[in-house]
Amino acid sequence: MAKKNNQALFAGTEETMNVGGANQLTKTAQLTNTATEIAHSILAVVIADQETYSQQVLASQESHDEMDKLIETLGNLQEVDVEFLKVESDEIQDKMLKSQQSKRSRSKSKTMTQENYTTMMTAAIAEYLLRMASGKPKGASYGGSAGDATYSEEELEKLAADPDALTRAIRNVQSKKSIAKSKADFDPIGERWQQLLKAEQQLKDLRNQRSTGVDKATKEAVESIASIDLENLSAEDALAQLAKLKETLAGR
Repeated sequence: MAKKNNQALFAGTEETMNVGGANQLTKTAQLTNTATEIAHSILAVVIADQETYSQQVLASQESHDEMDKLIETLGNLQEVDVEFLKVESDEIQDKMLKSQQSKRSRSKSKTMTQENYTTMMTAAIAEYLLRMASGKPKGASYGGSAGDATYSEEELEKLAADPDALTRAIRNVQSKKSIAKSKADFDPIGERWQQLLKAEQQLKDLRNQRSTGVDKATKEAVESIASIDLENLSAEDALAQLAKLKETLAGR
């Protein structure tokens, strides 16, 4: 691939990666190598098409969230095999996660050369893969914040008002169940497993309740419109009815 001028994206264009270390935790080397390969593939795309991605790259240098969005767009991380991480204990996974978070923070505070940016992206990808393996998605503020996988009434109320978050929460619990079952010490009658089952049921019940409520509201809105005398309907009343229908359908 032909080289391109990267000065619009980075403070420097040199790119070398330091992979390894005498005190690496188990599987860290494999994780770093995997994340590095993905980072290089993403960088190849953004450098080749700077017109499309320059703003995202510059934003990702200032914001971890923007970095995560860029990685999700170009990294195809859901296709990465993270089985080698799932076999590690929760304690080791947490240590590895903290190590990658620390690396991201240190990189963000440095001059954003291409080398440093690659290091930061590699740590971000590694963090993402660790979260996939452990069933701990970033920003998950629902359920288990104090070691309990079930949901409080307040948390359920928040999820009821955010259908996307509800869908993510259900997938998160299902991922945790899958990971738990793959552990050597899996206990089908243990407290943690029972909590996961209860949490999943809480979320599914909430989804069903929300679906029923939306369907009822939609039916009522349609019936209301069907009863309107269109010949004598003013423009103002027509707009009001459309606004009402739009509000109802927005809650689906």
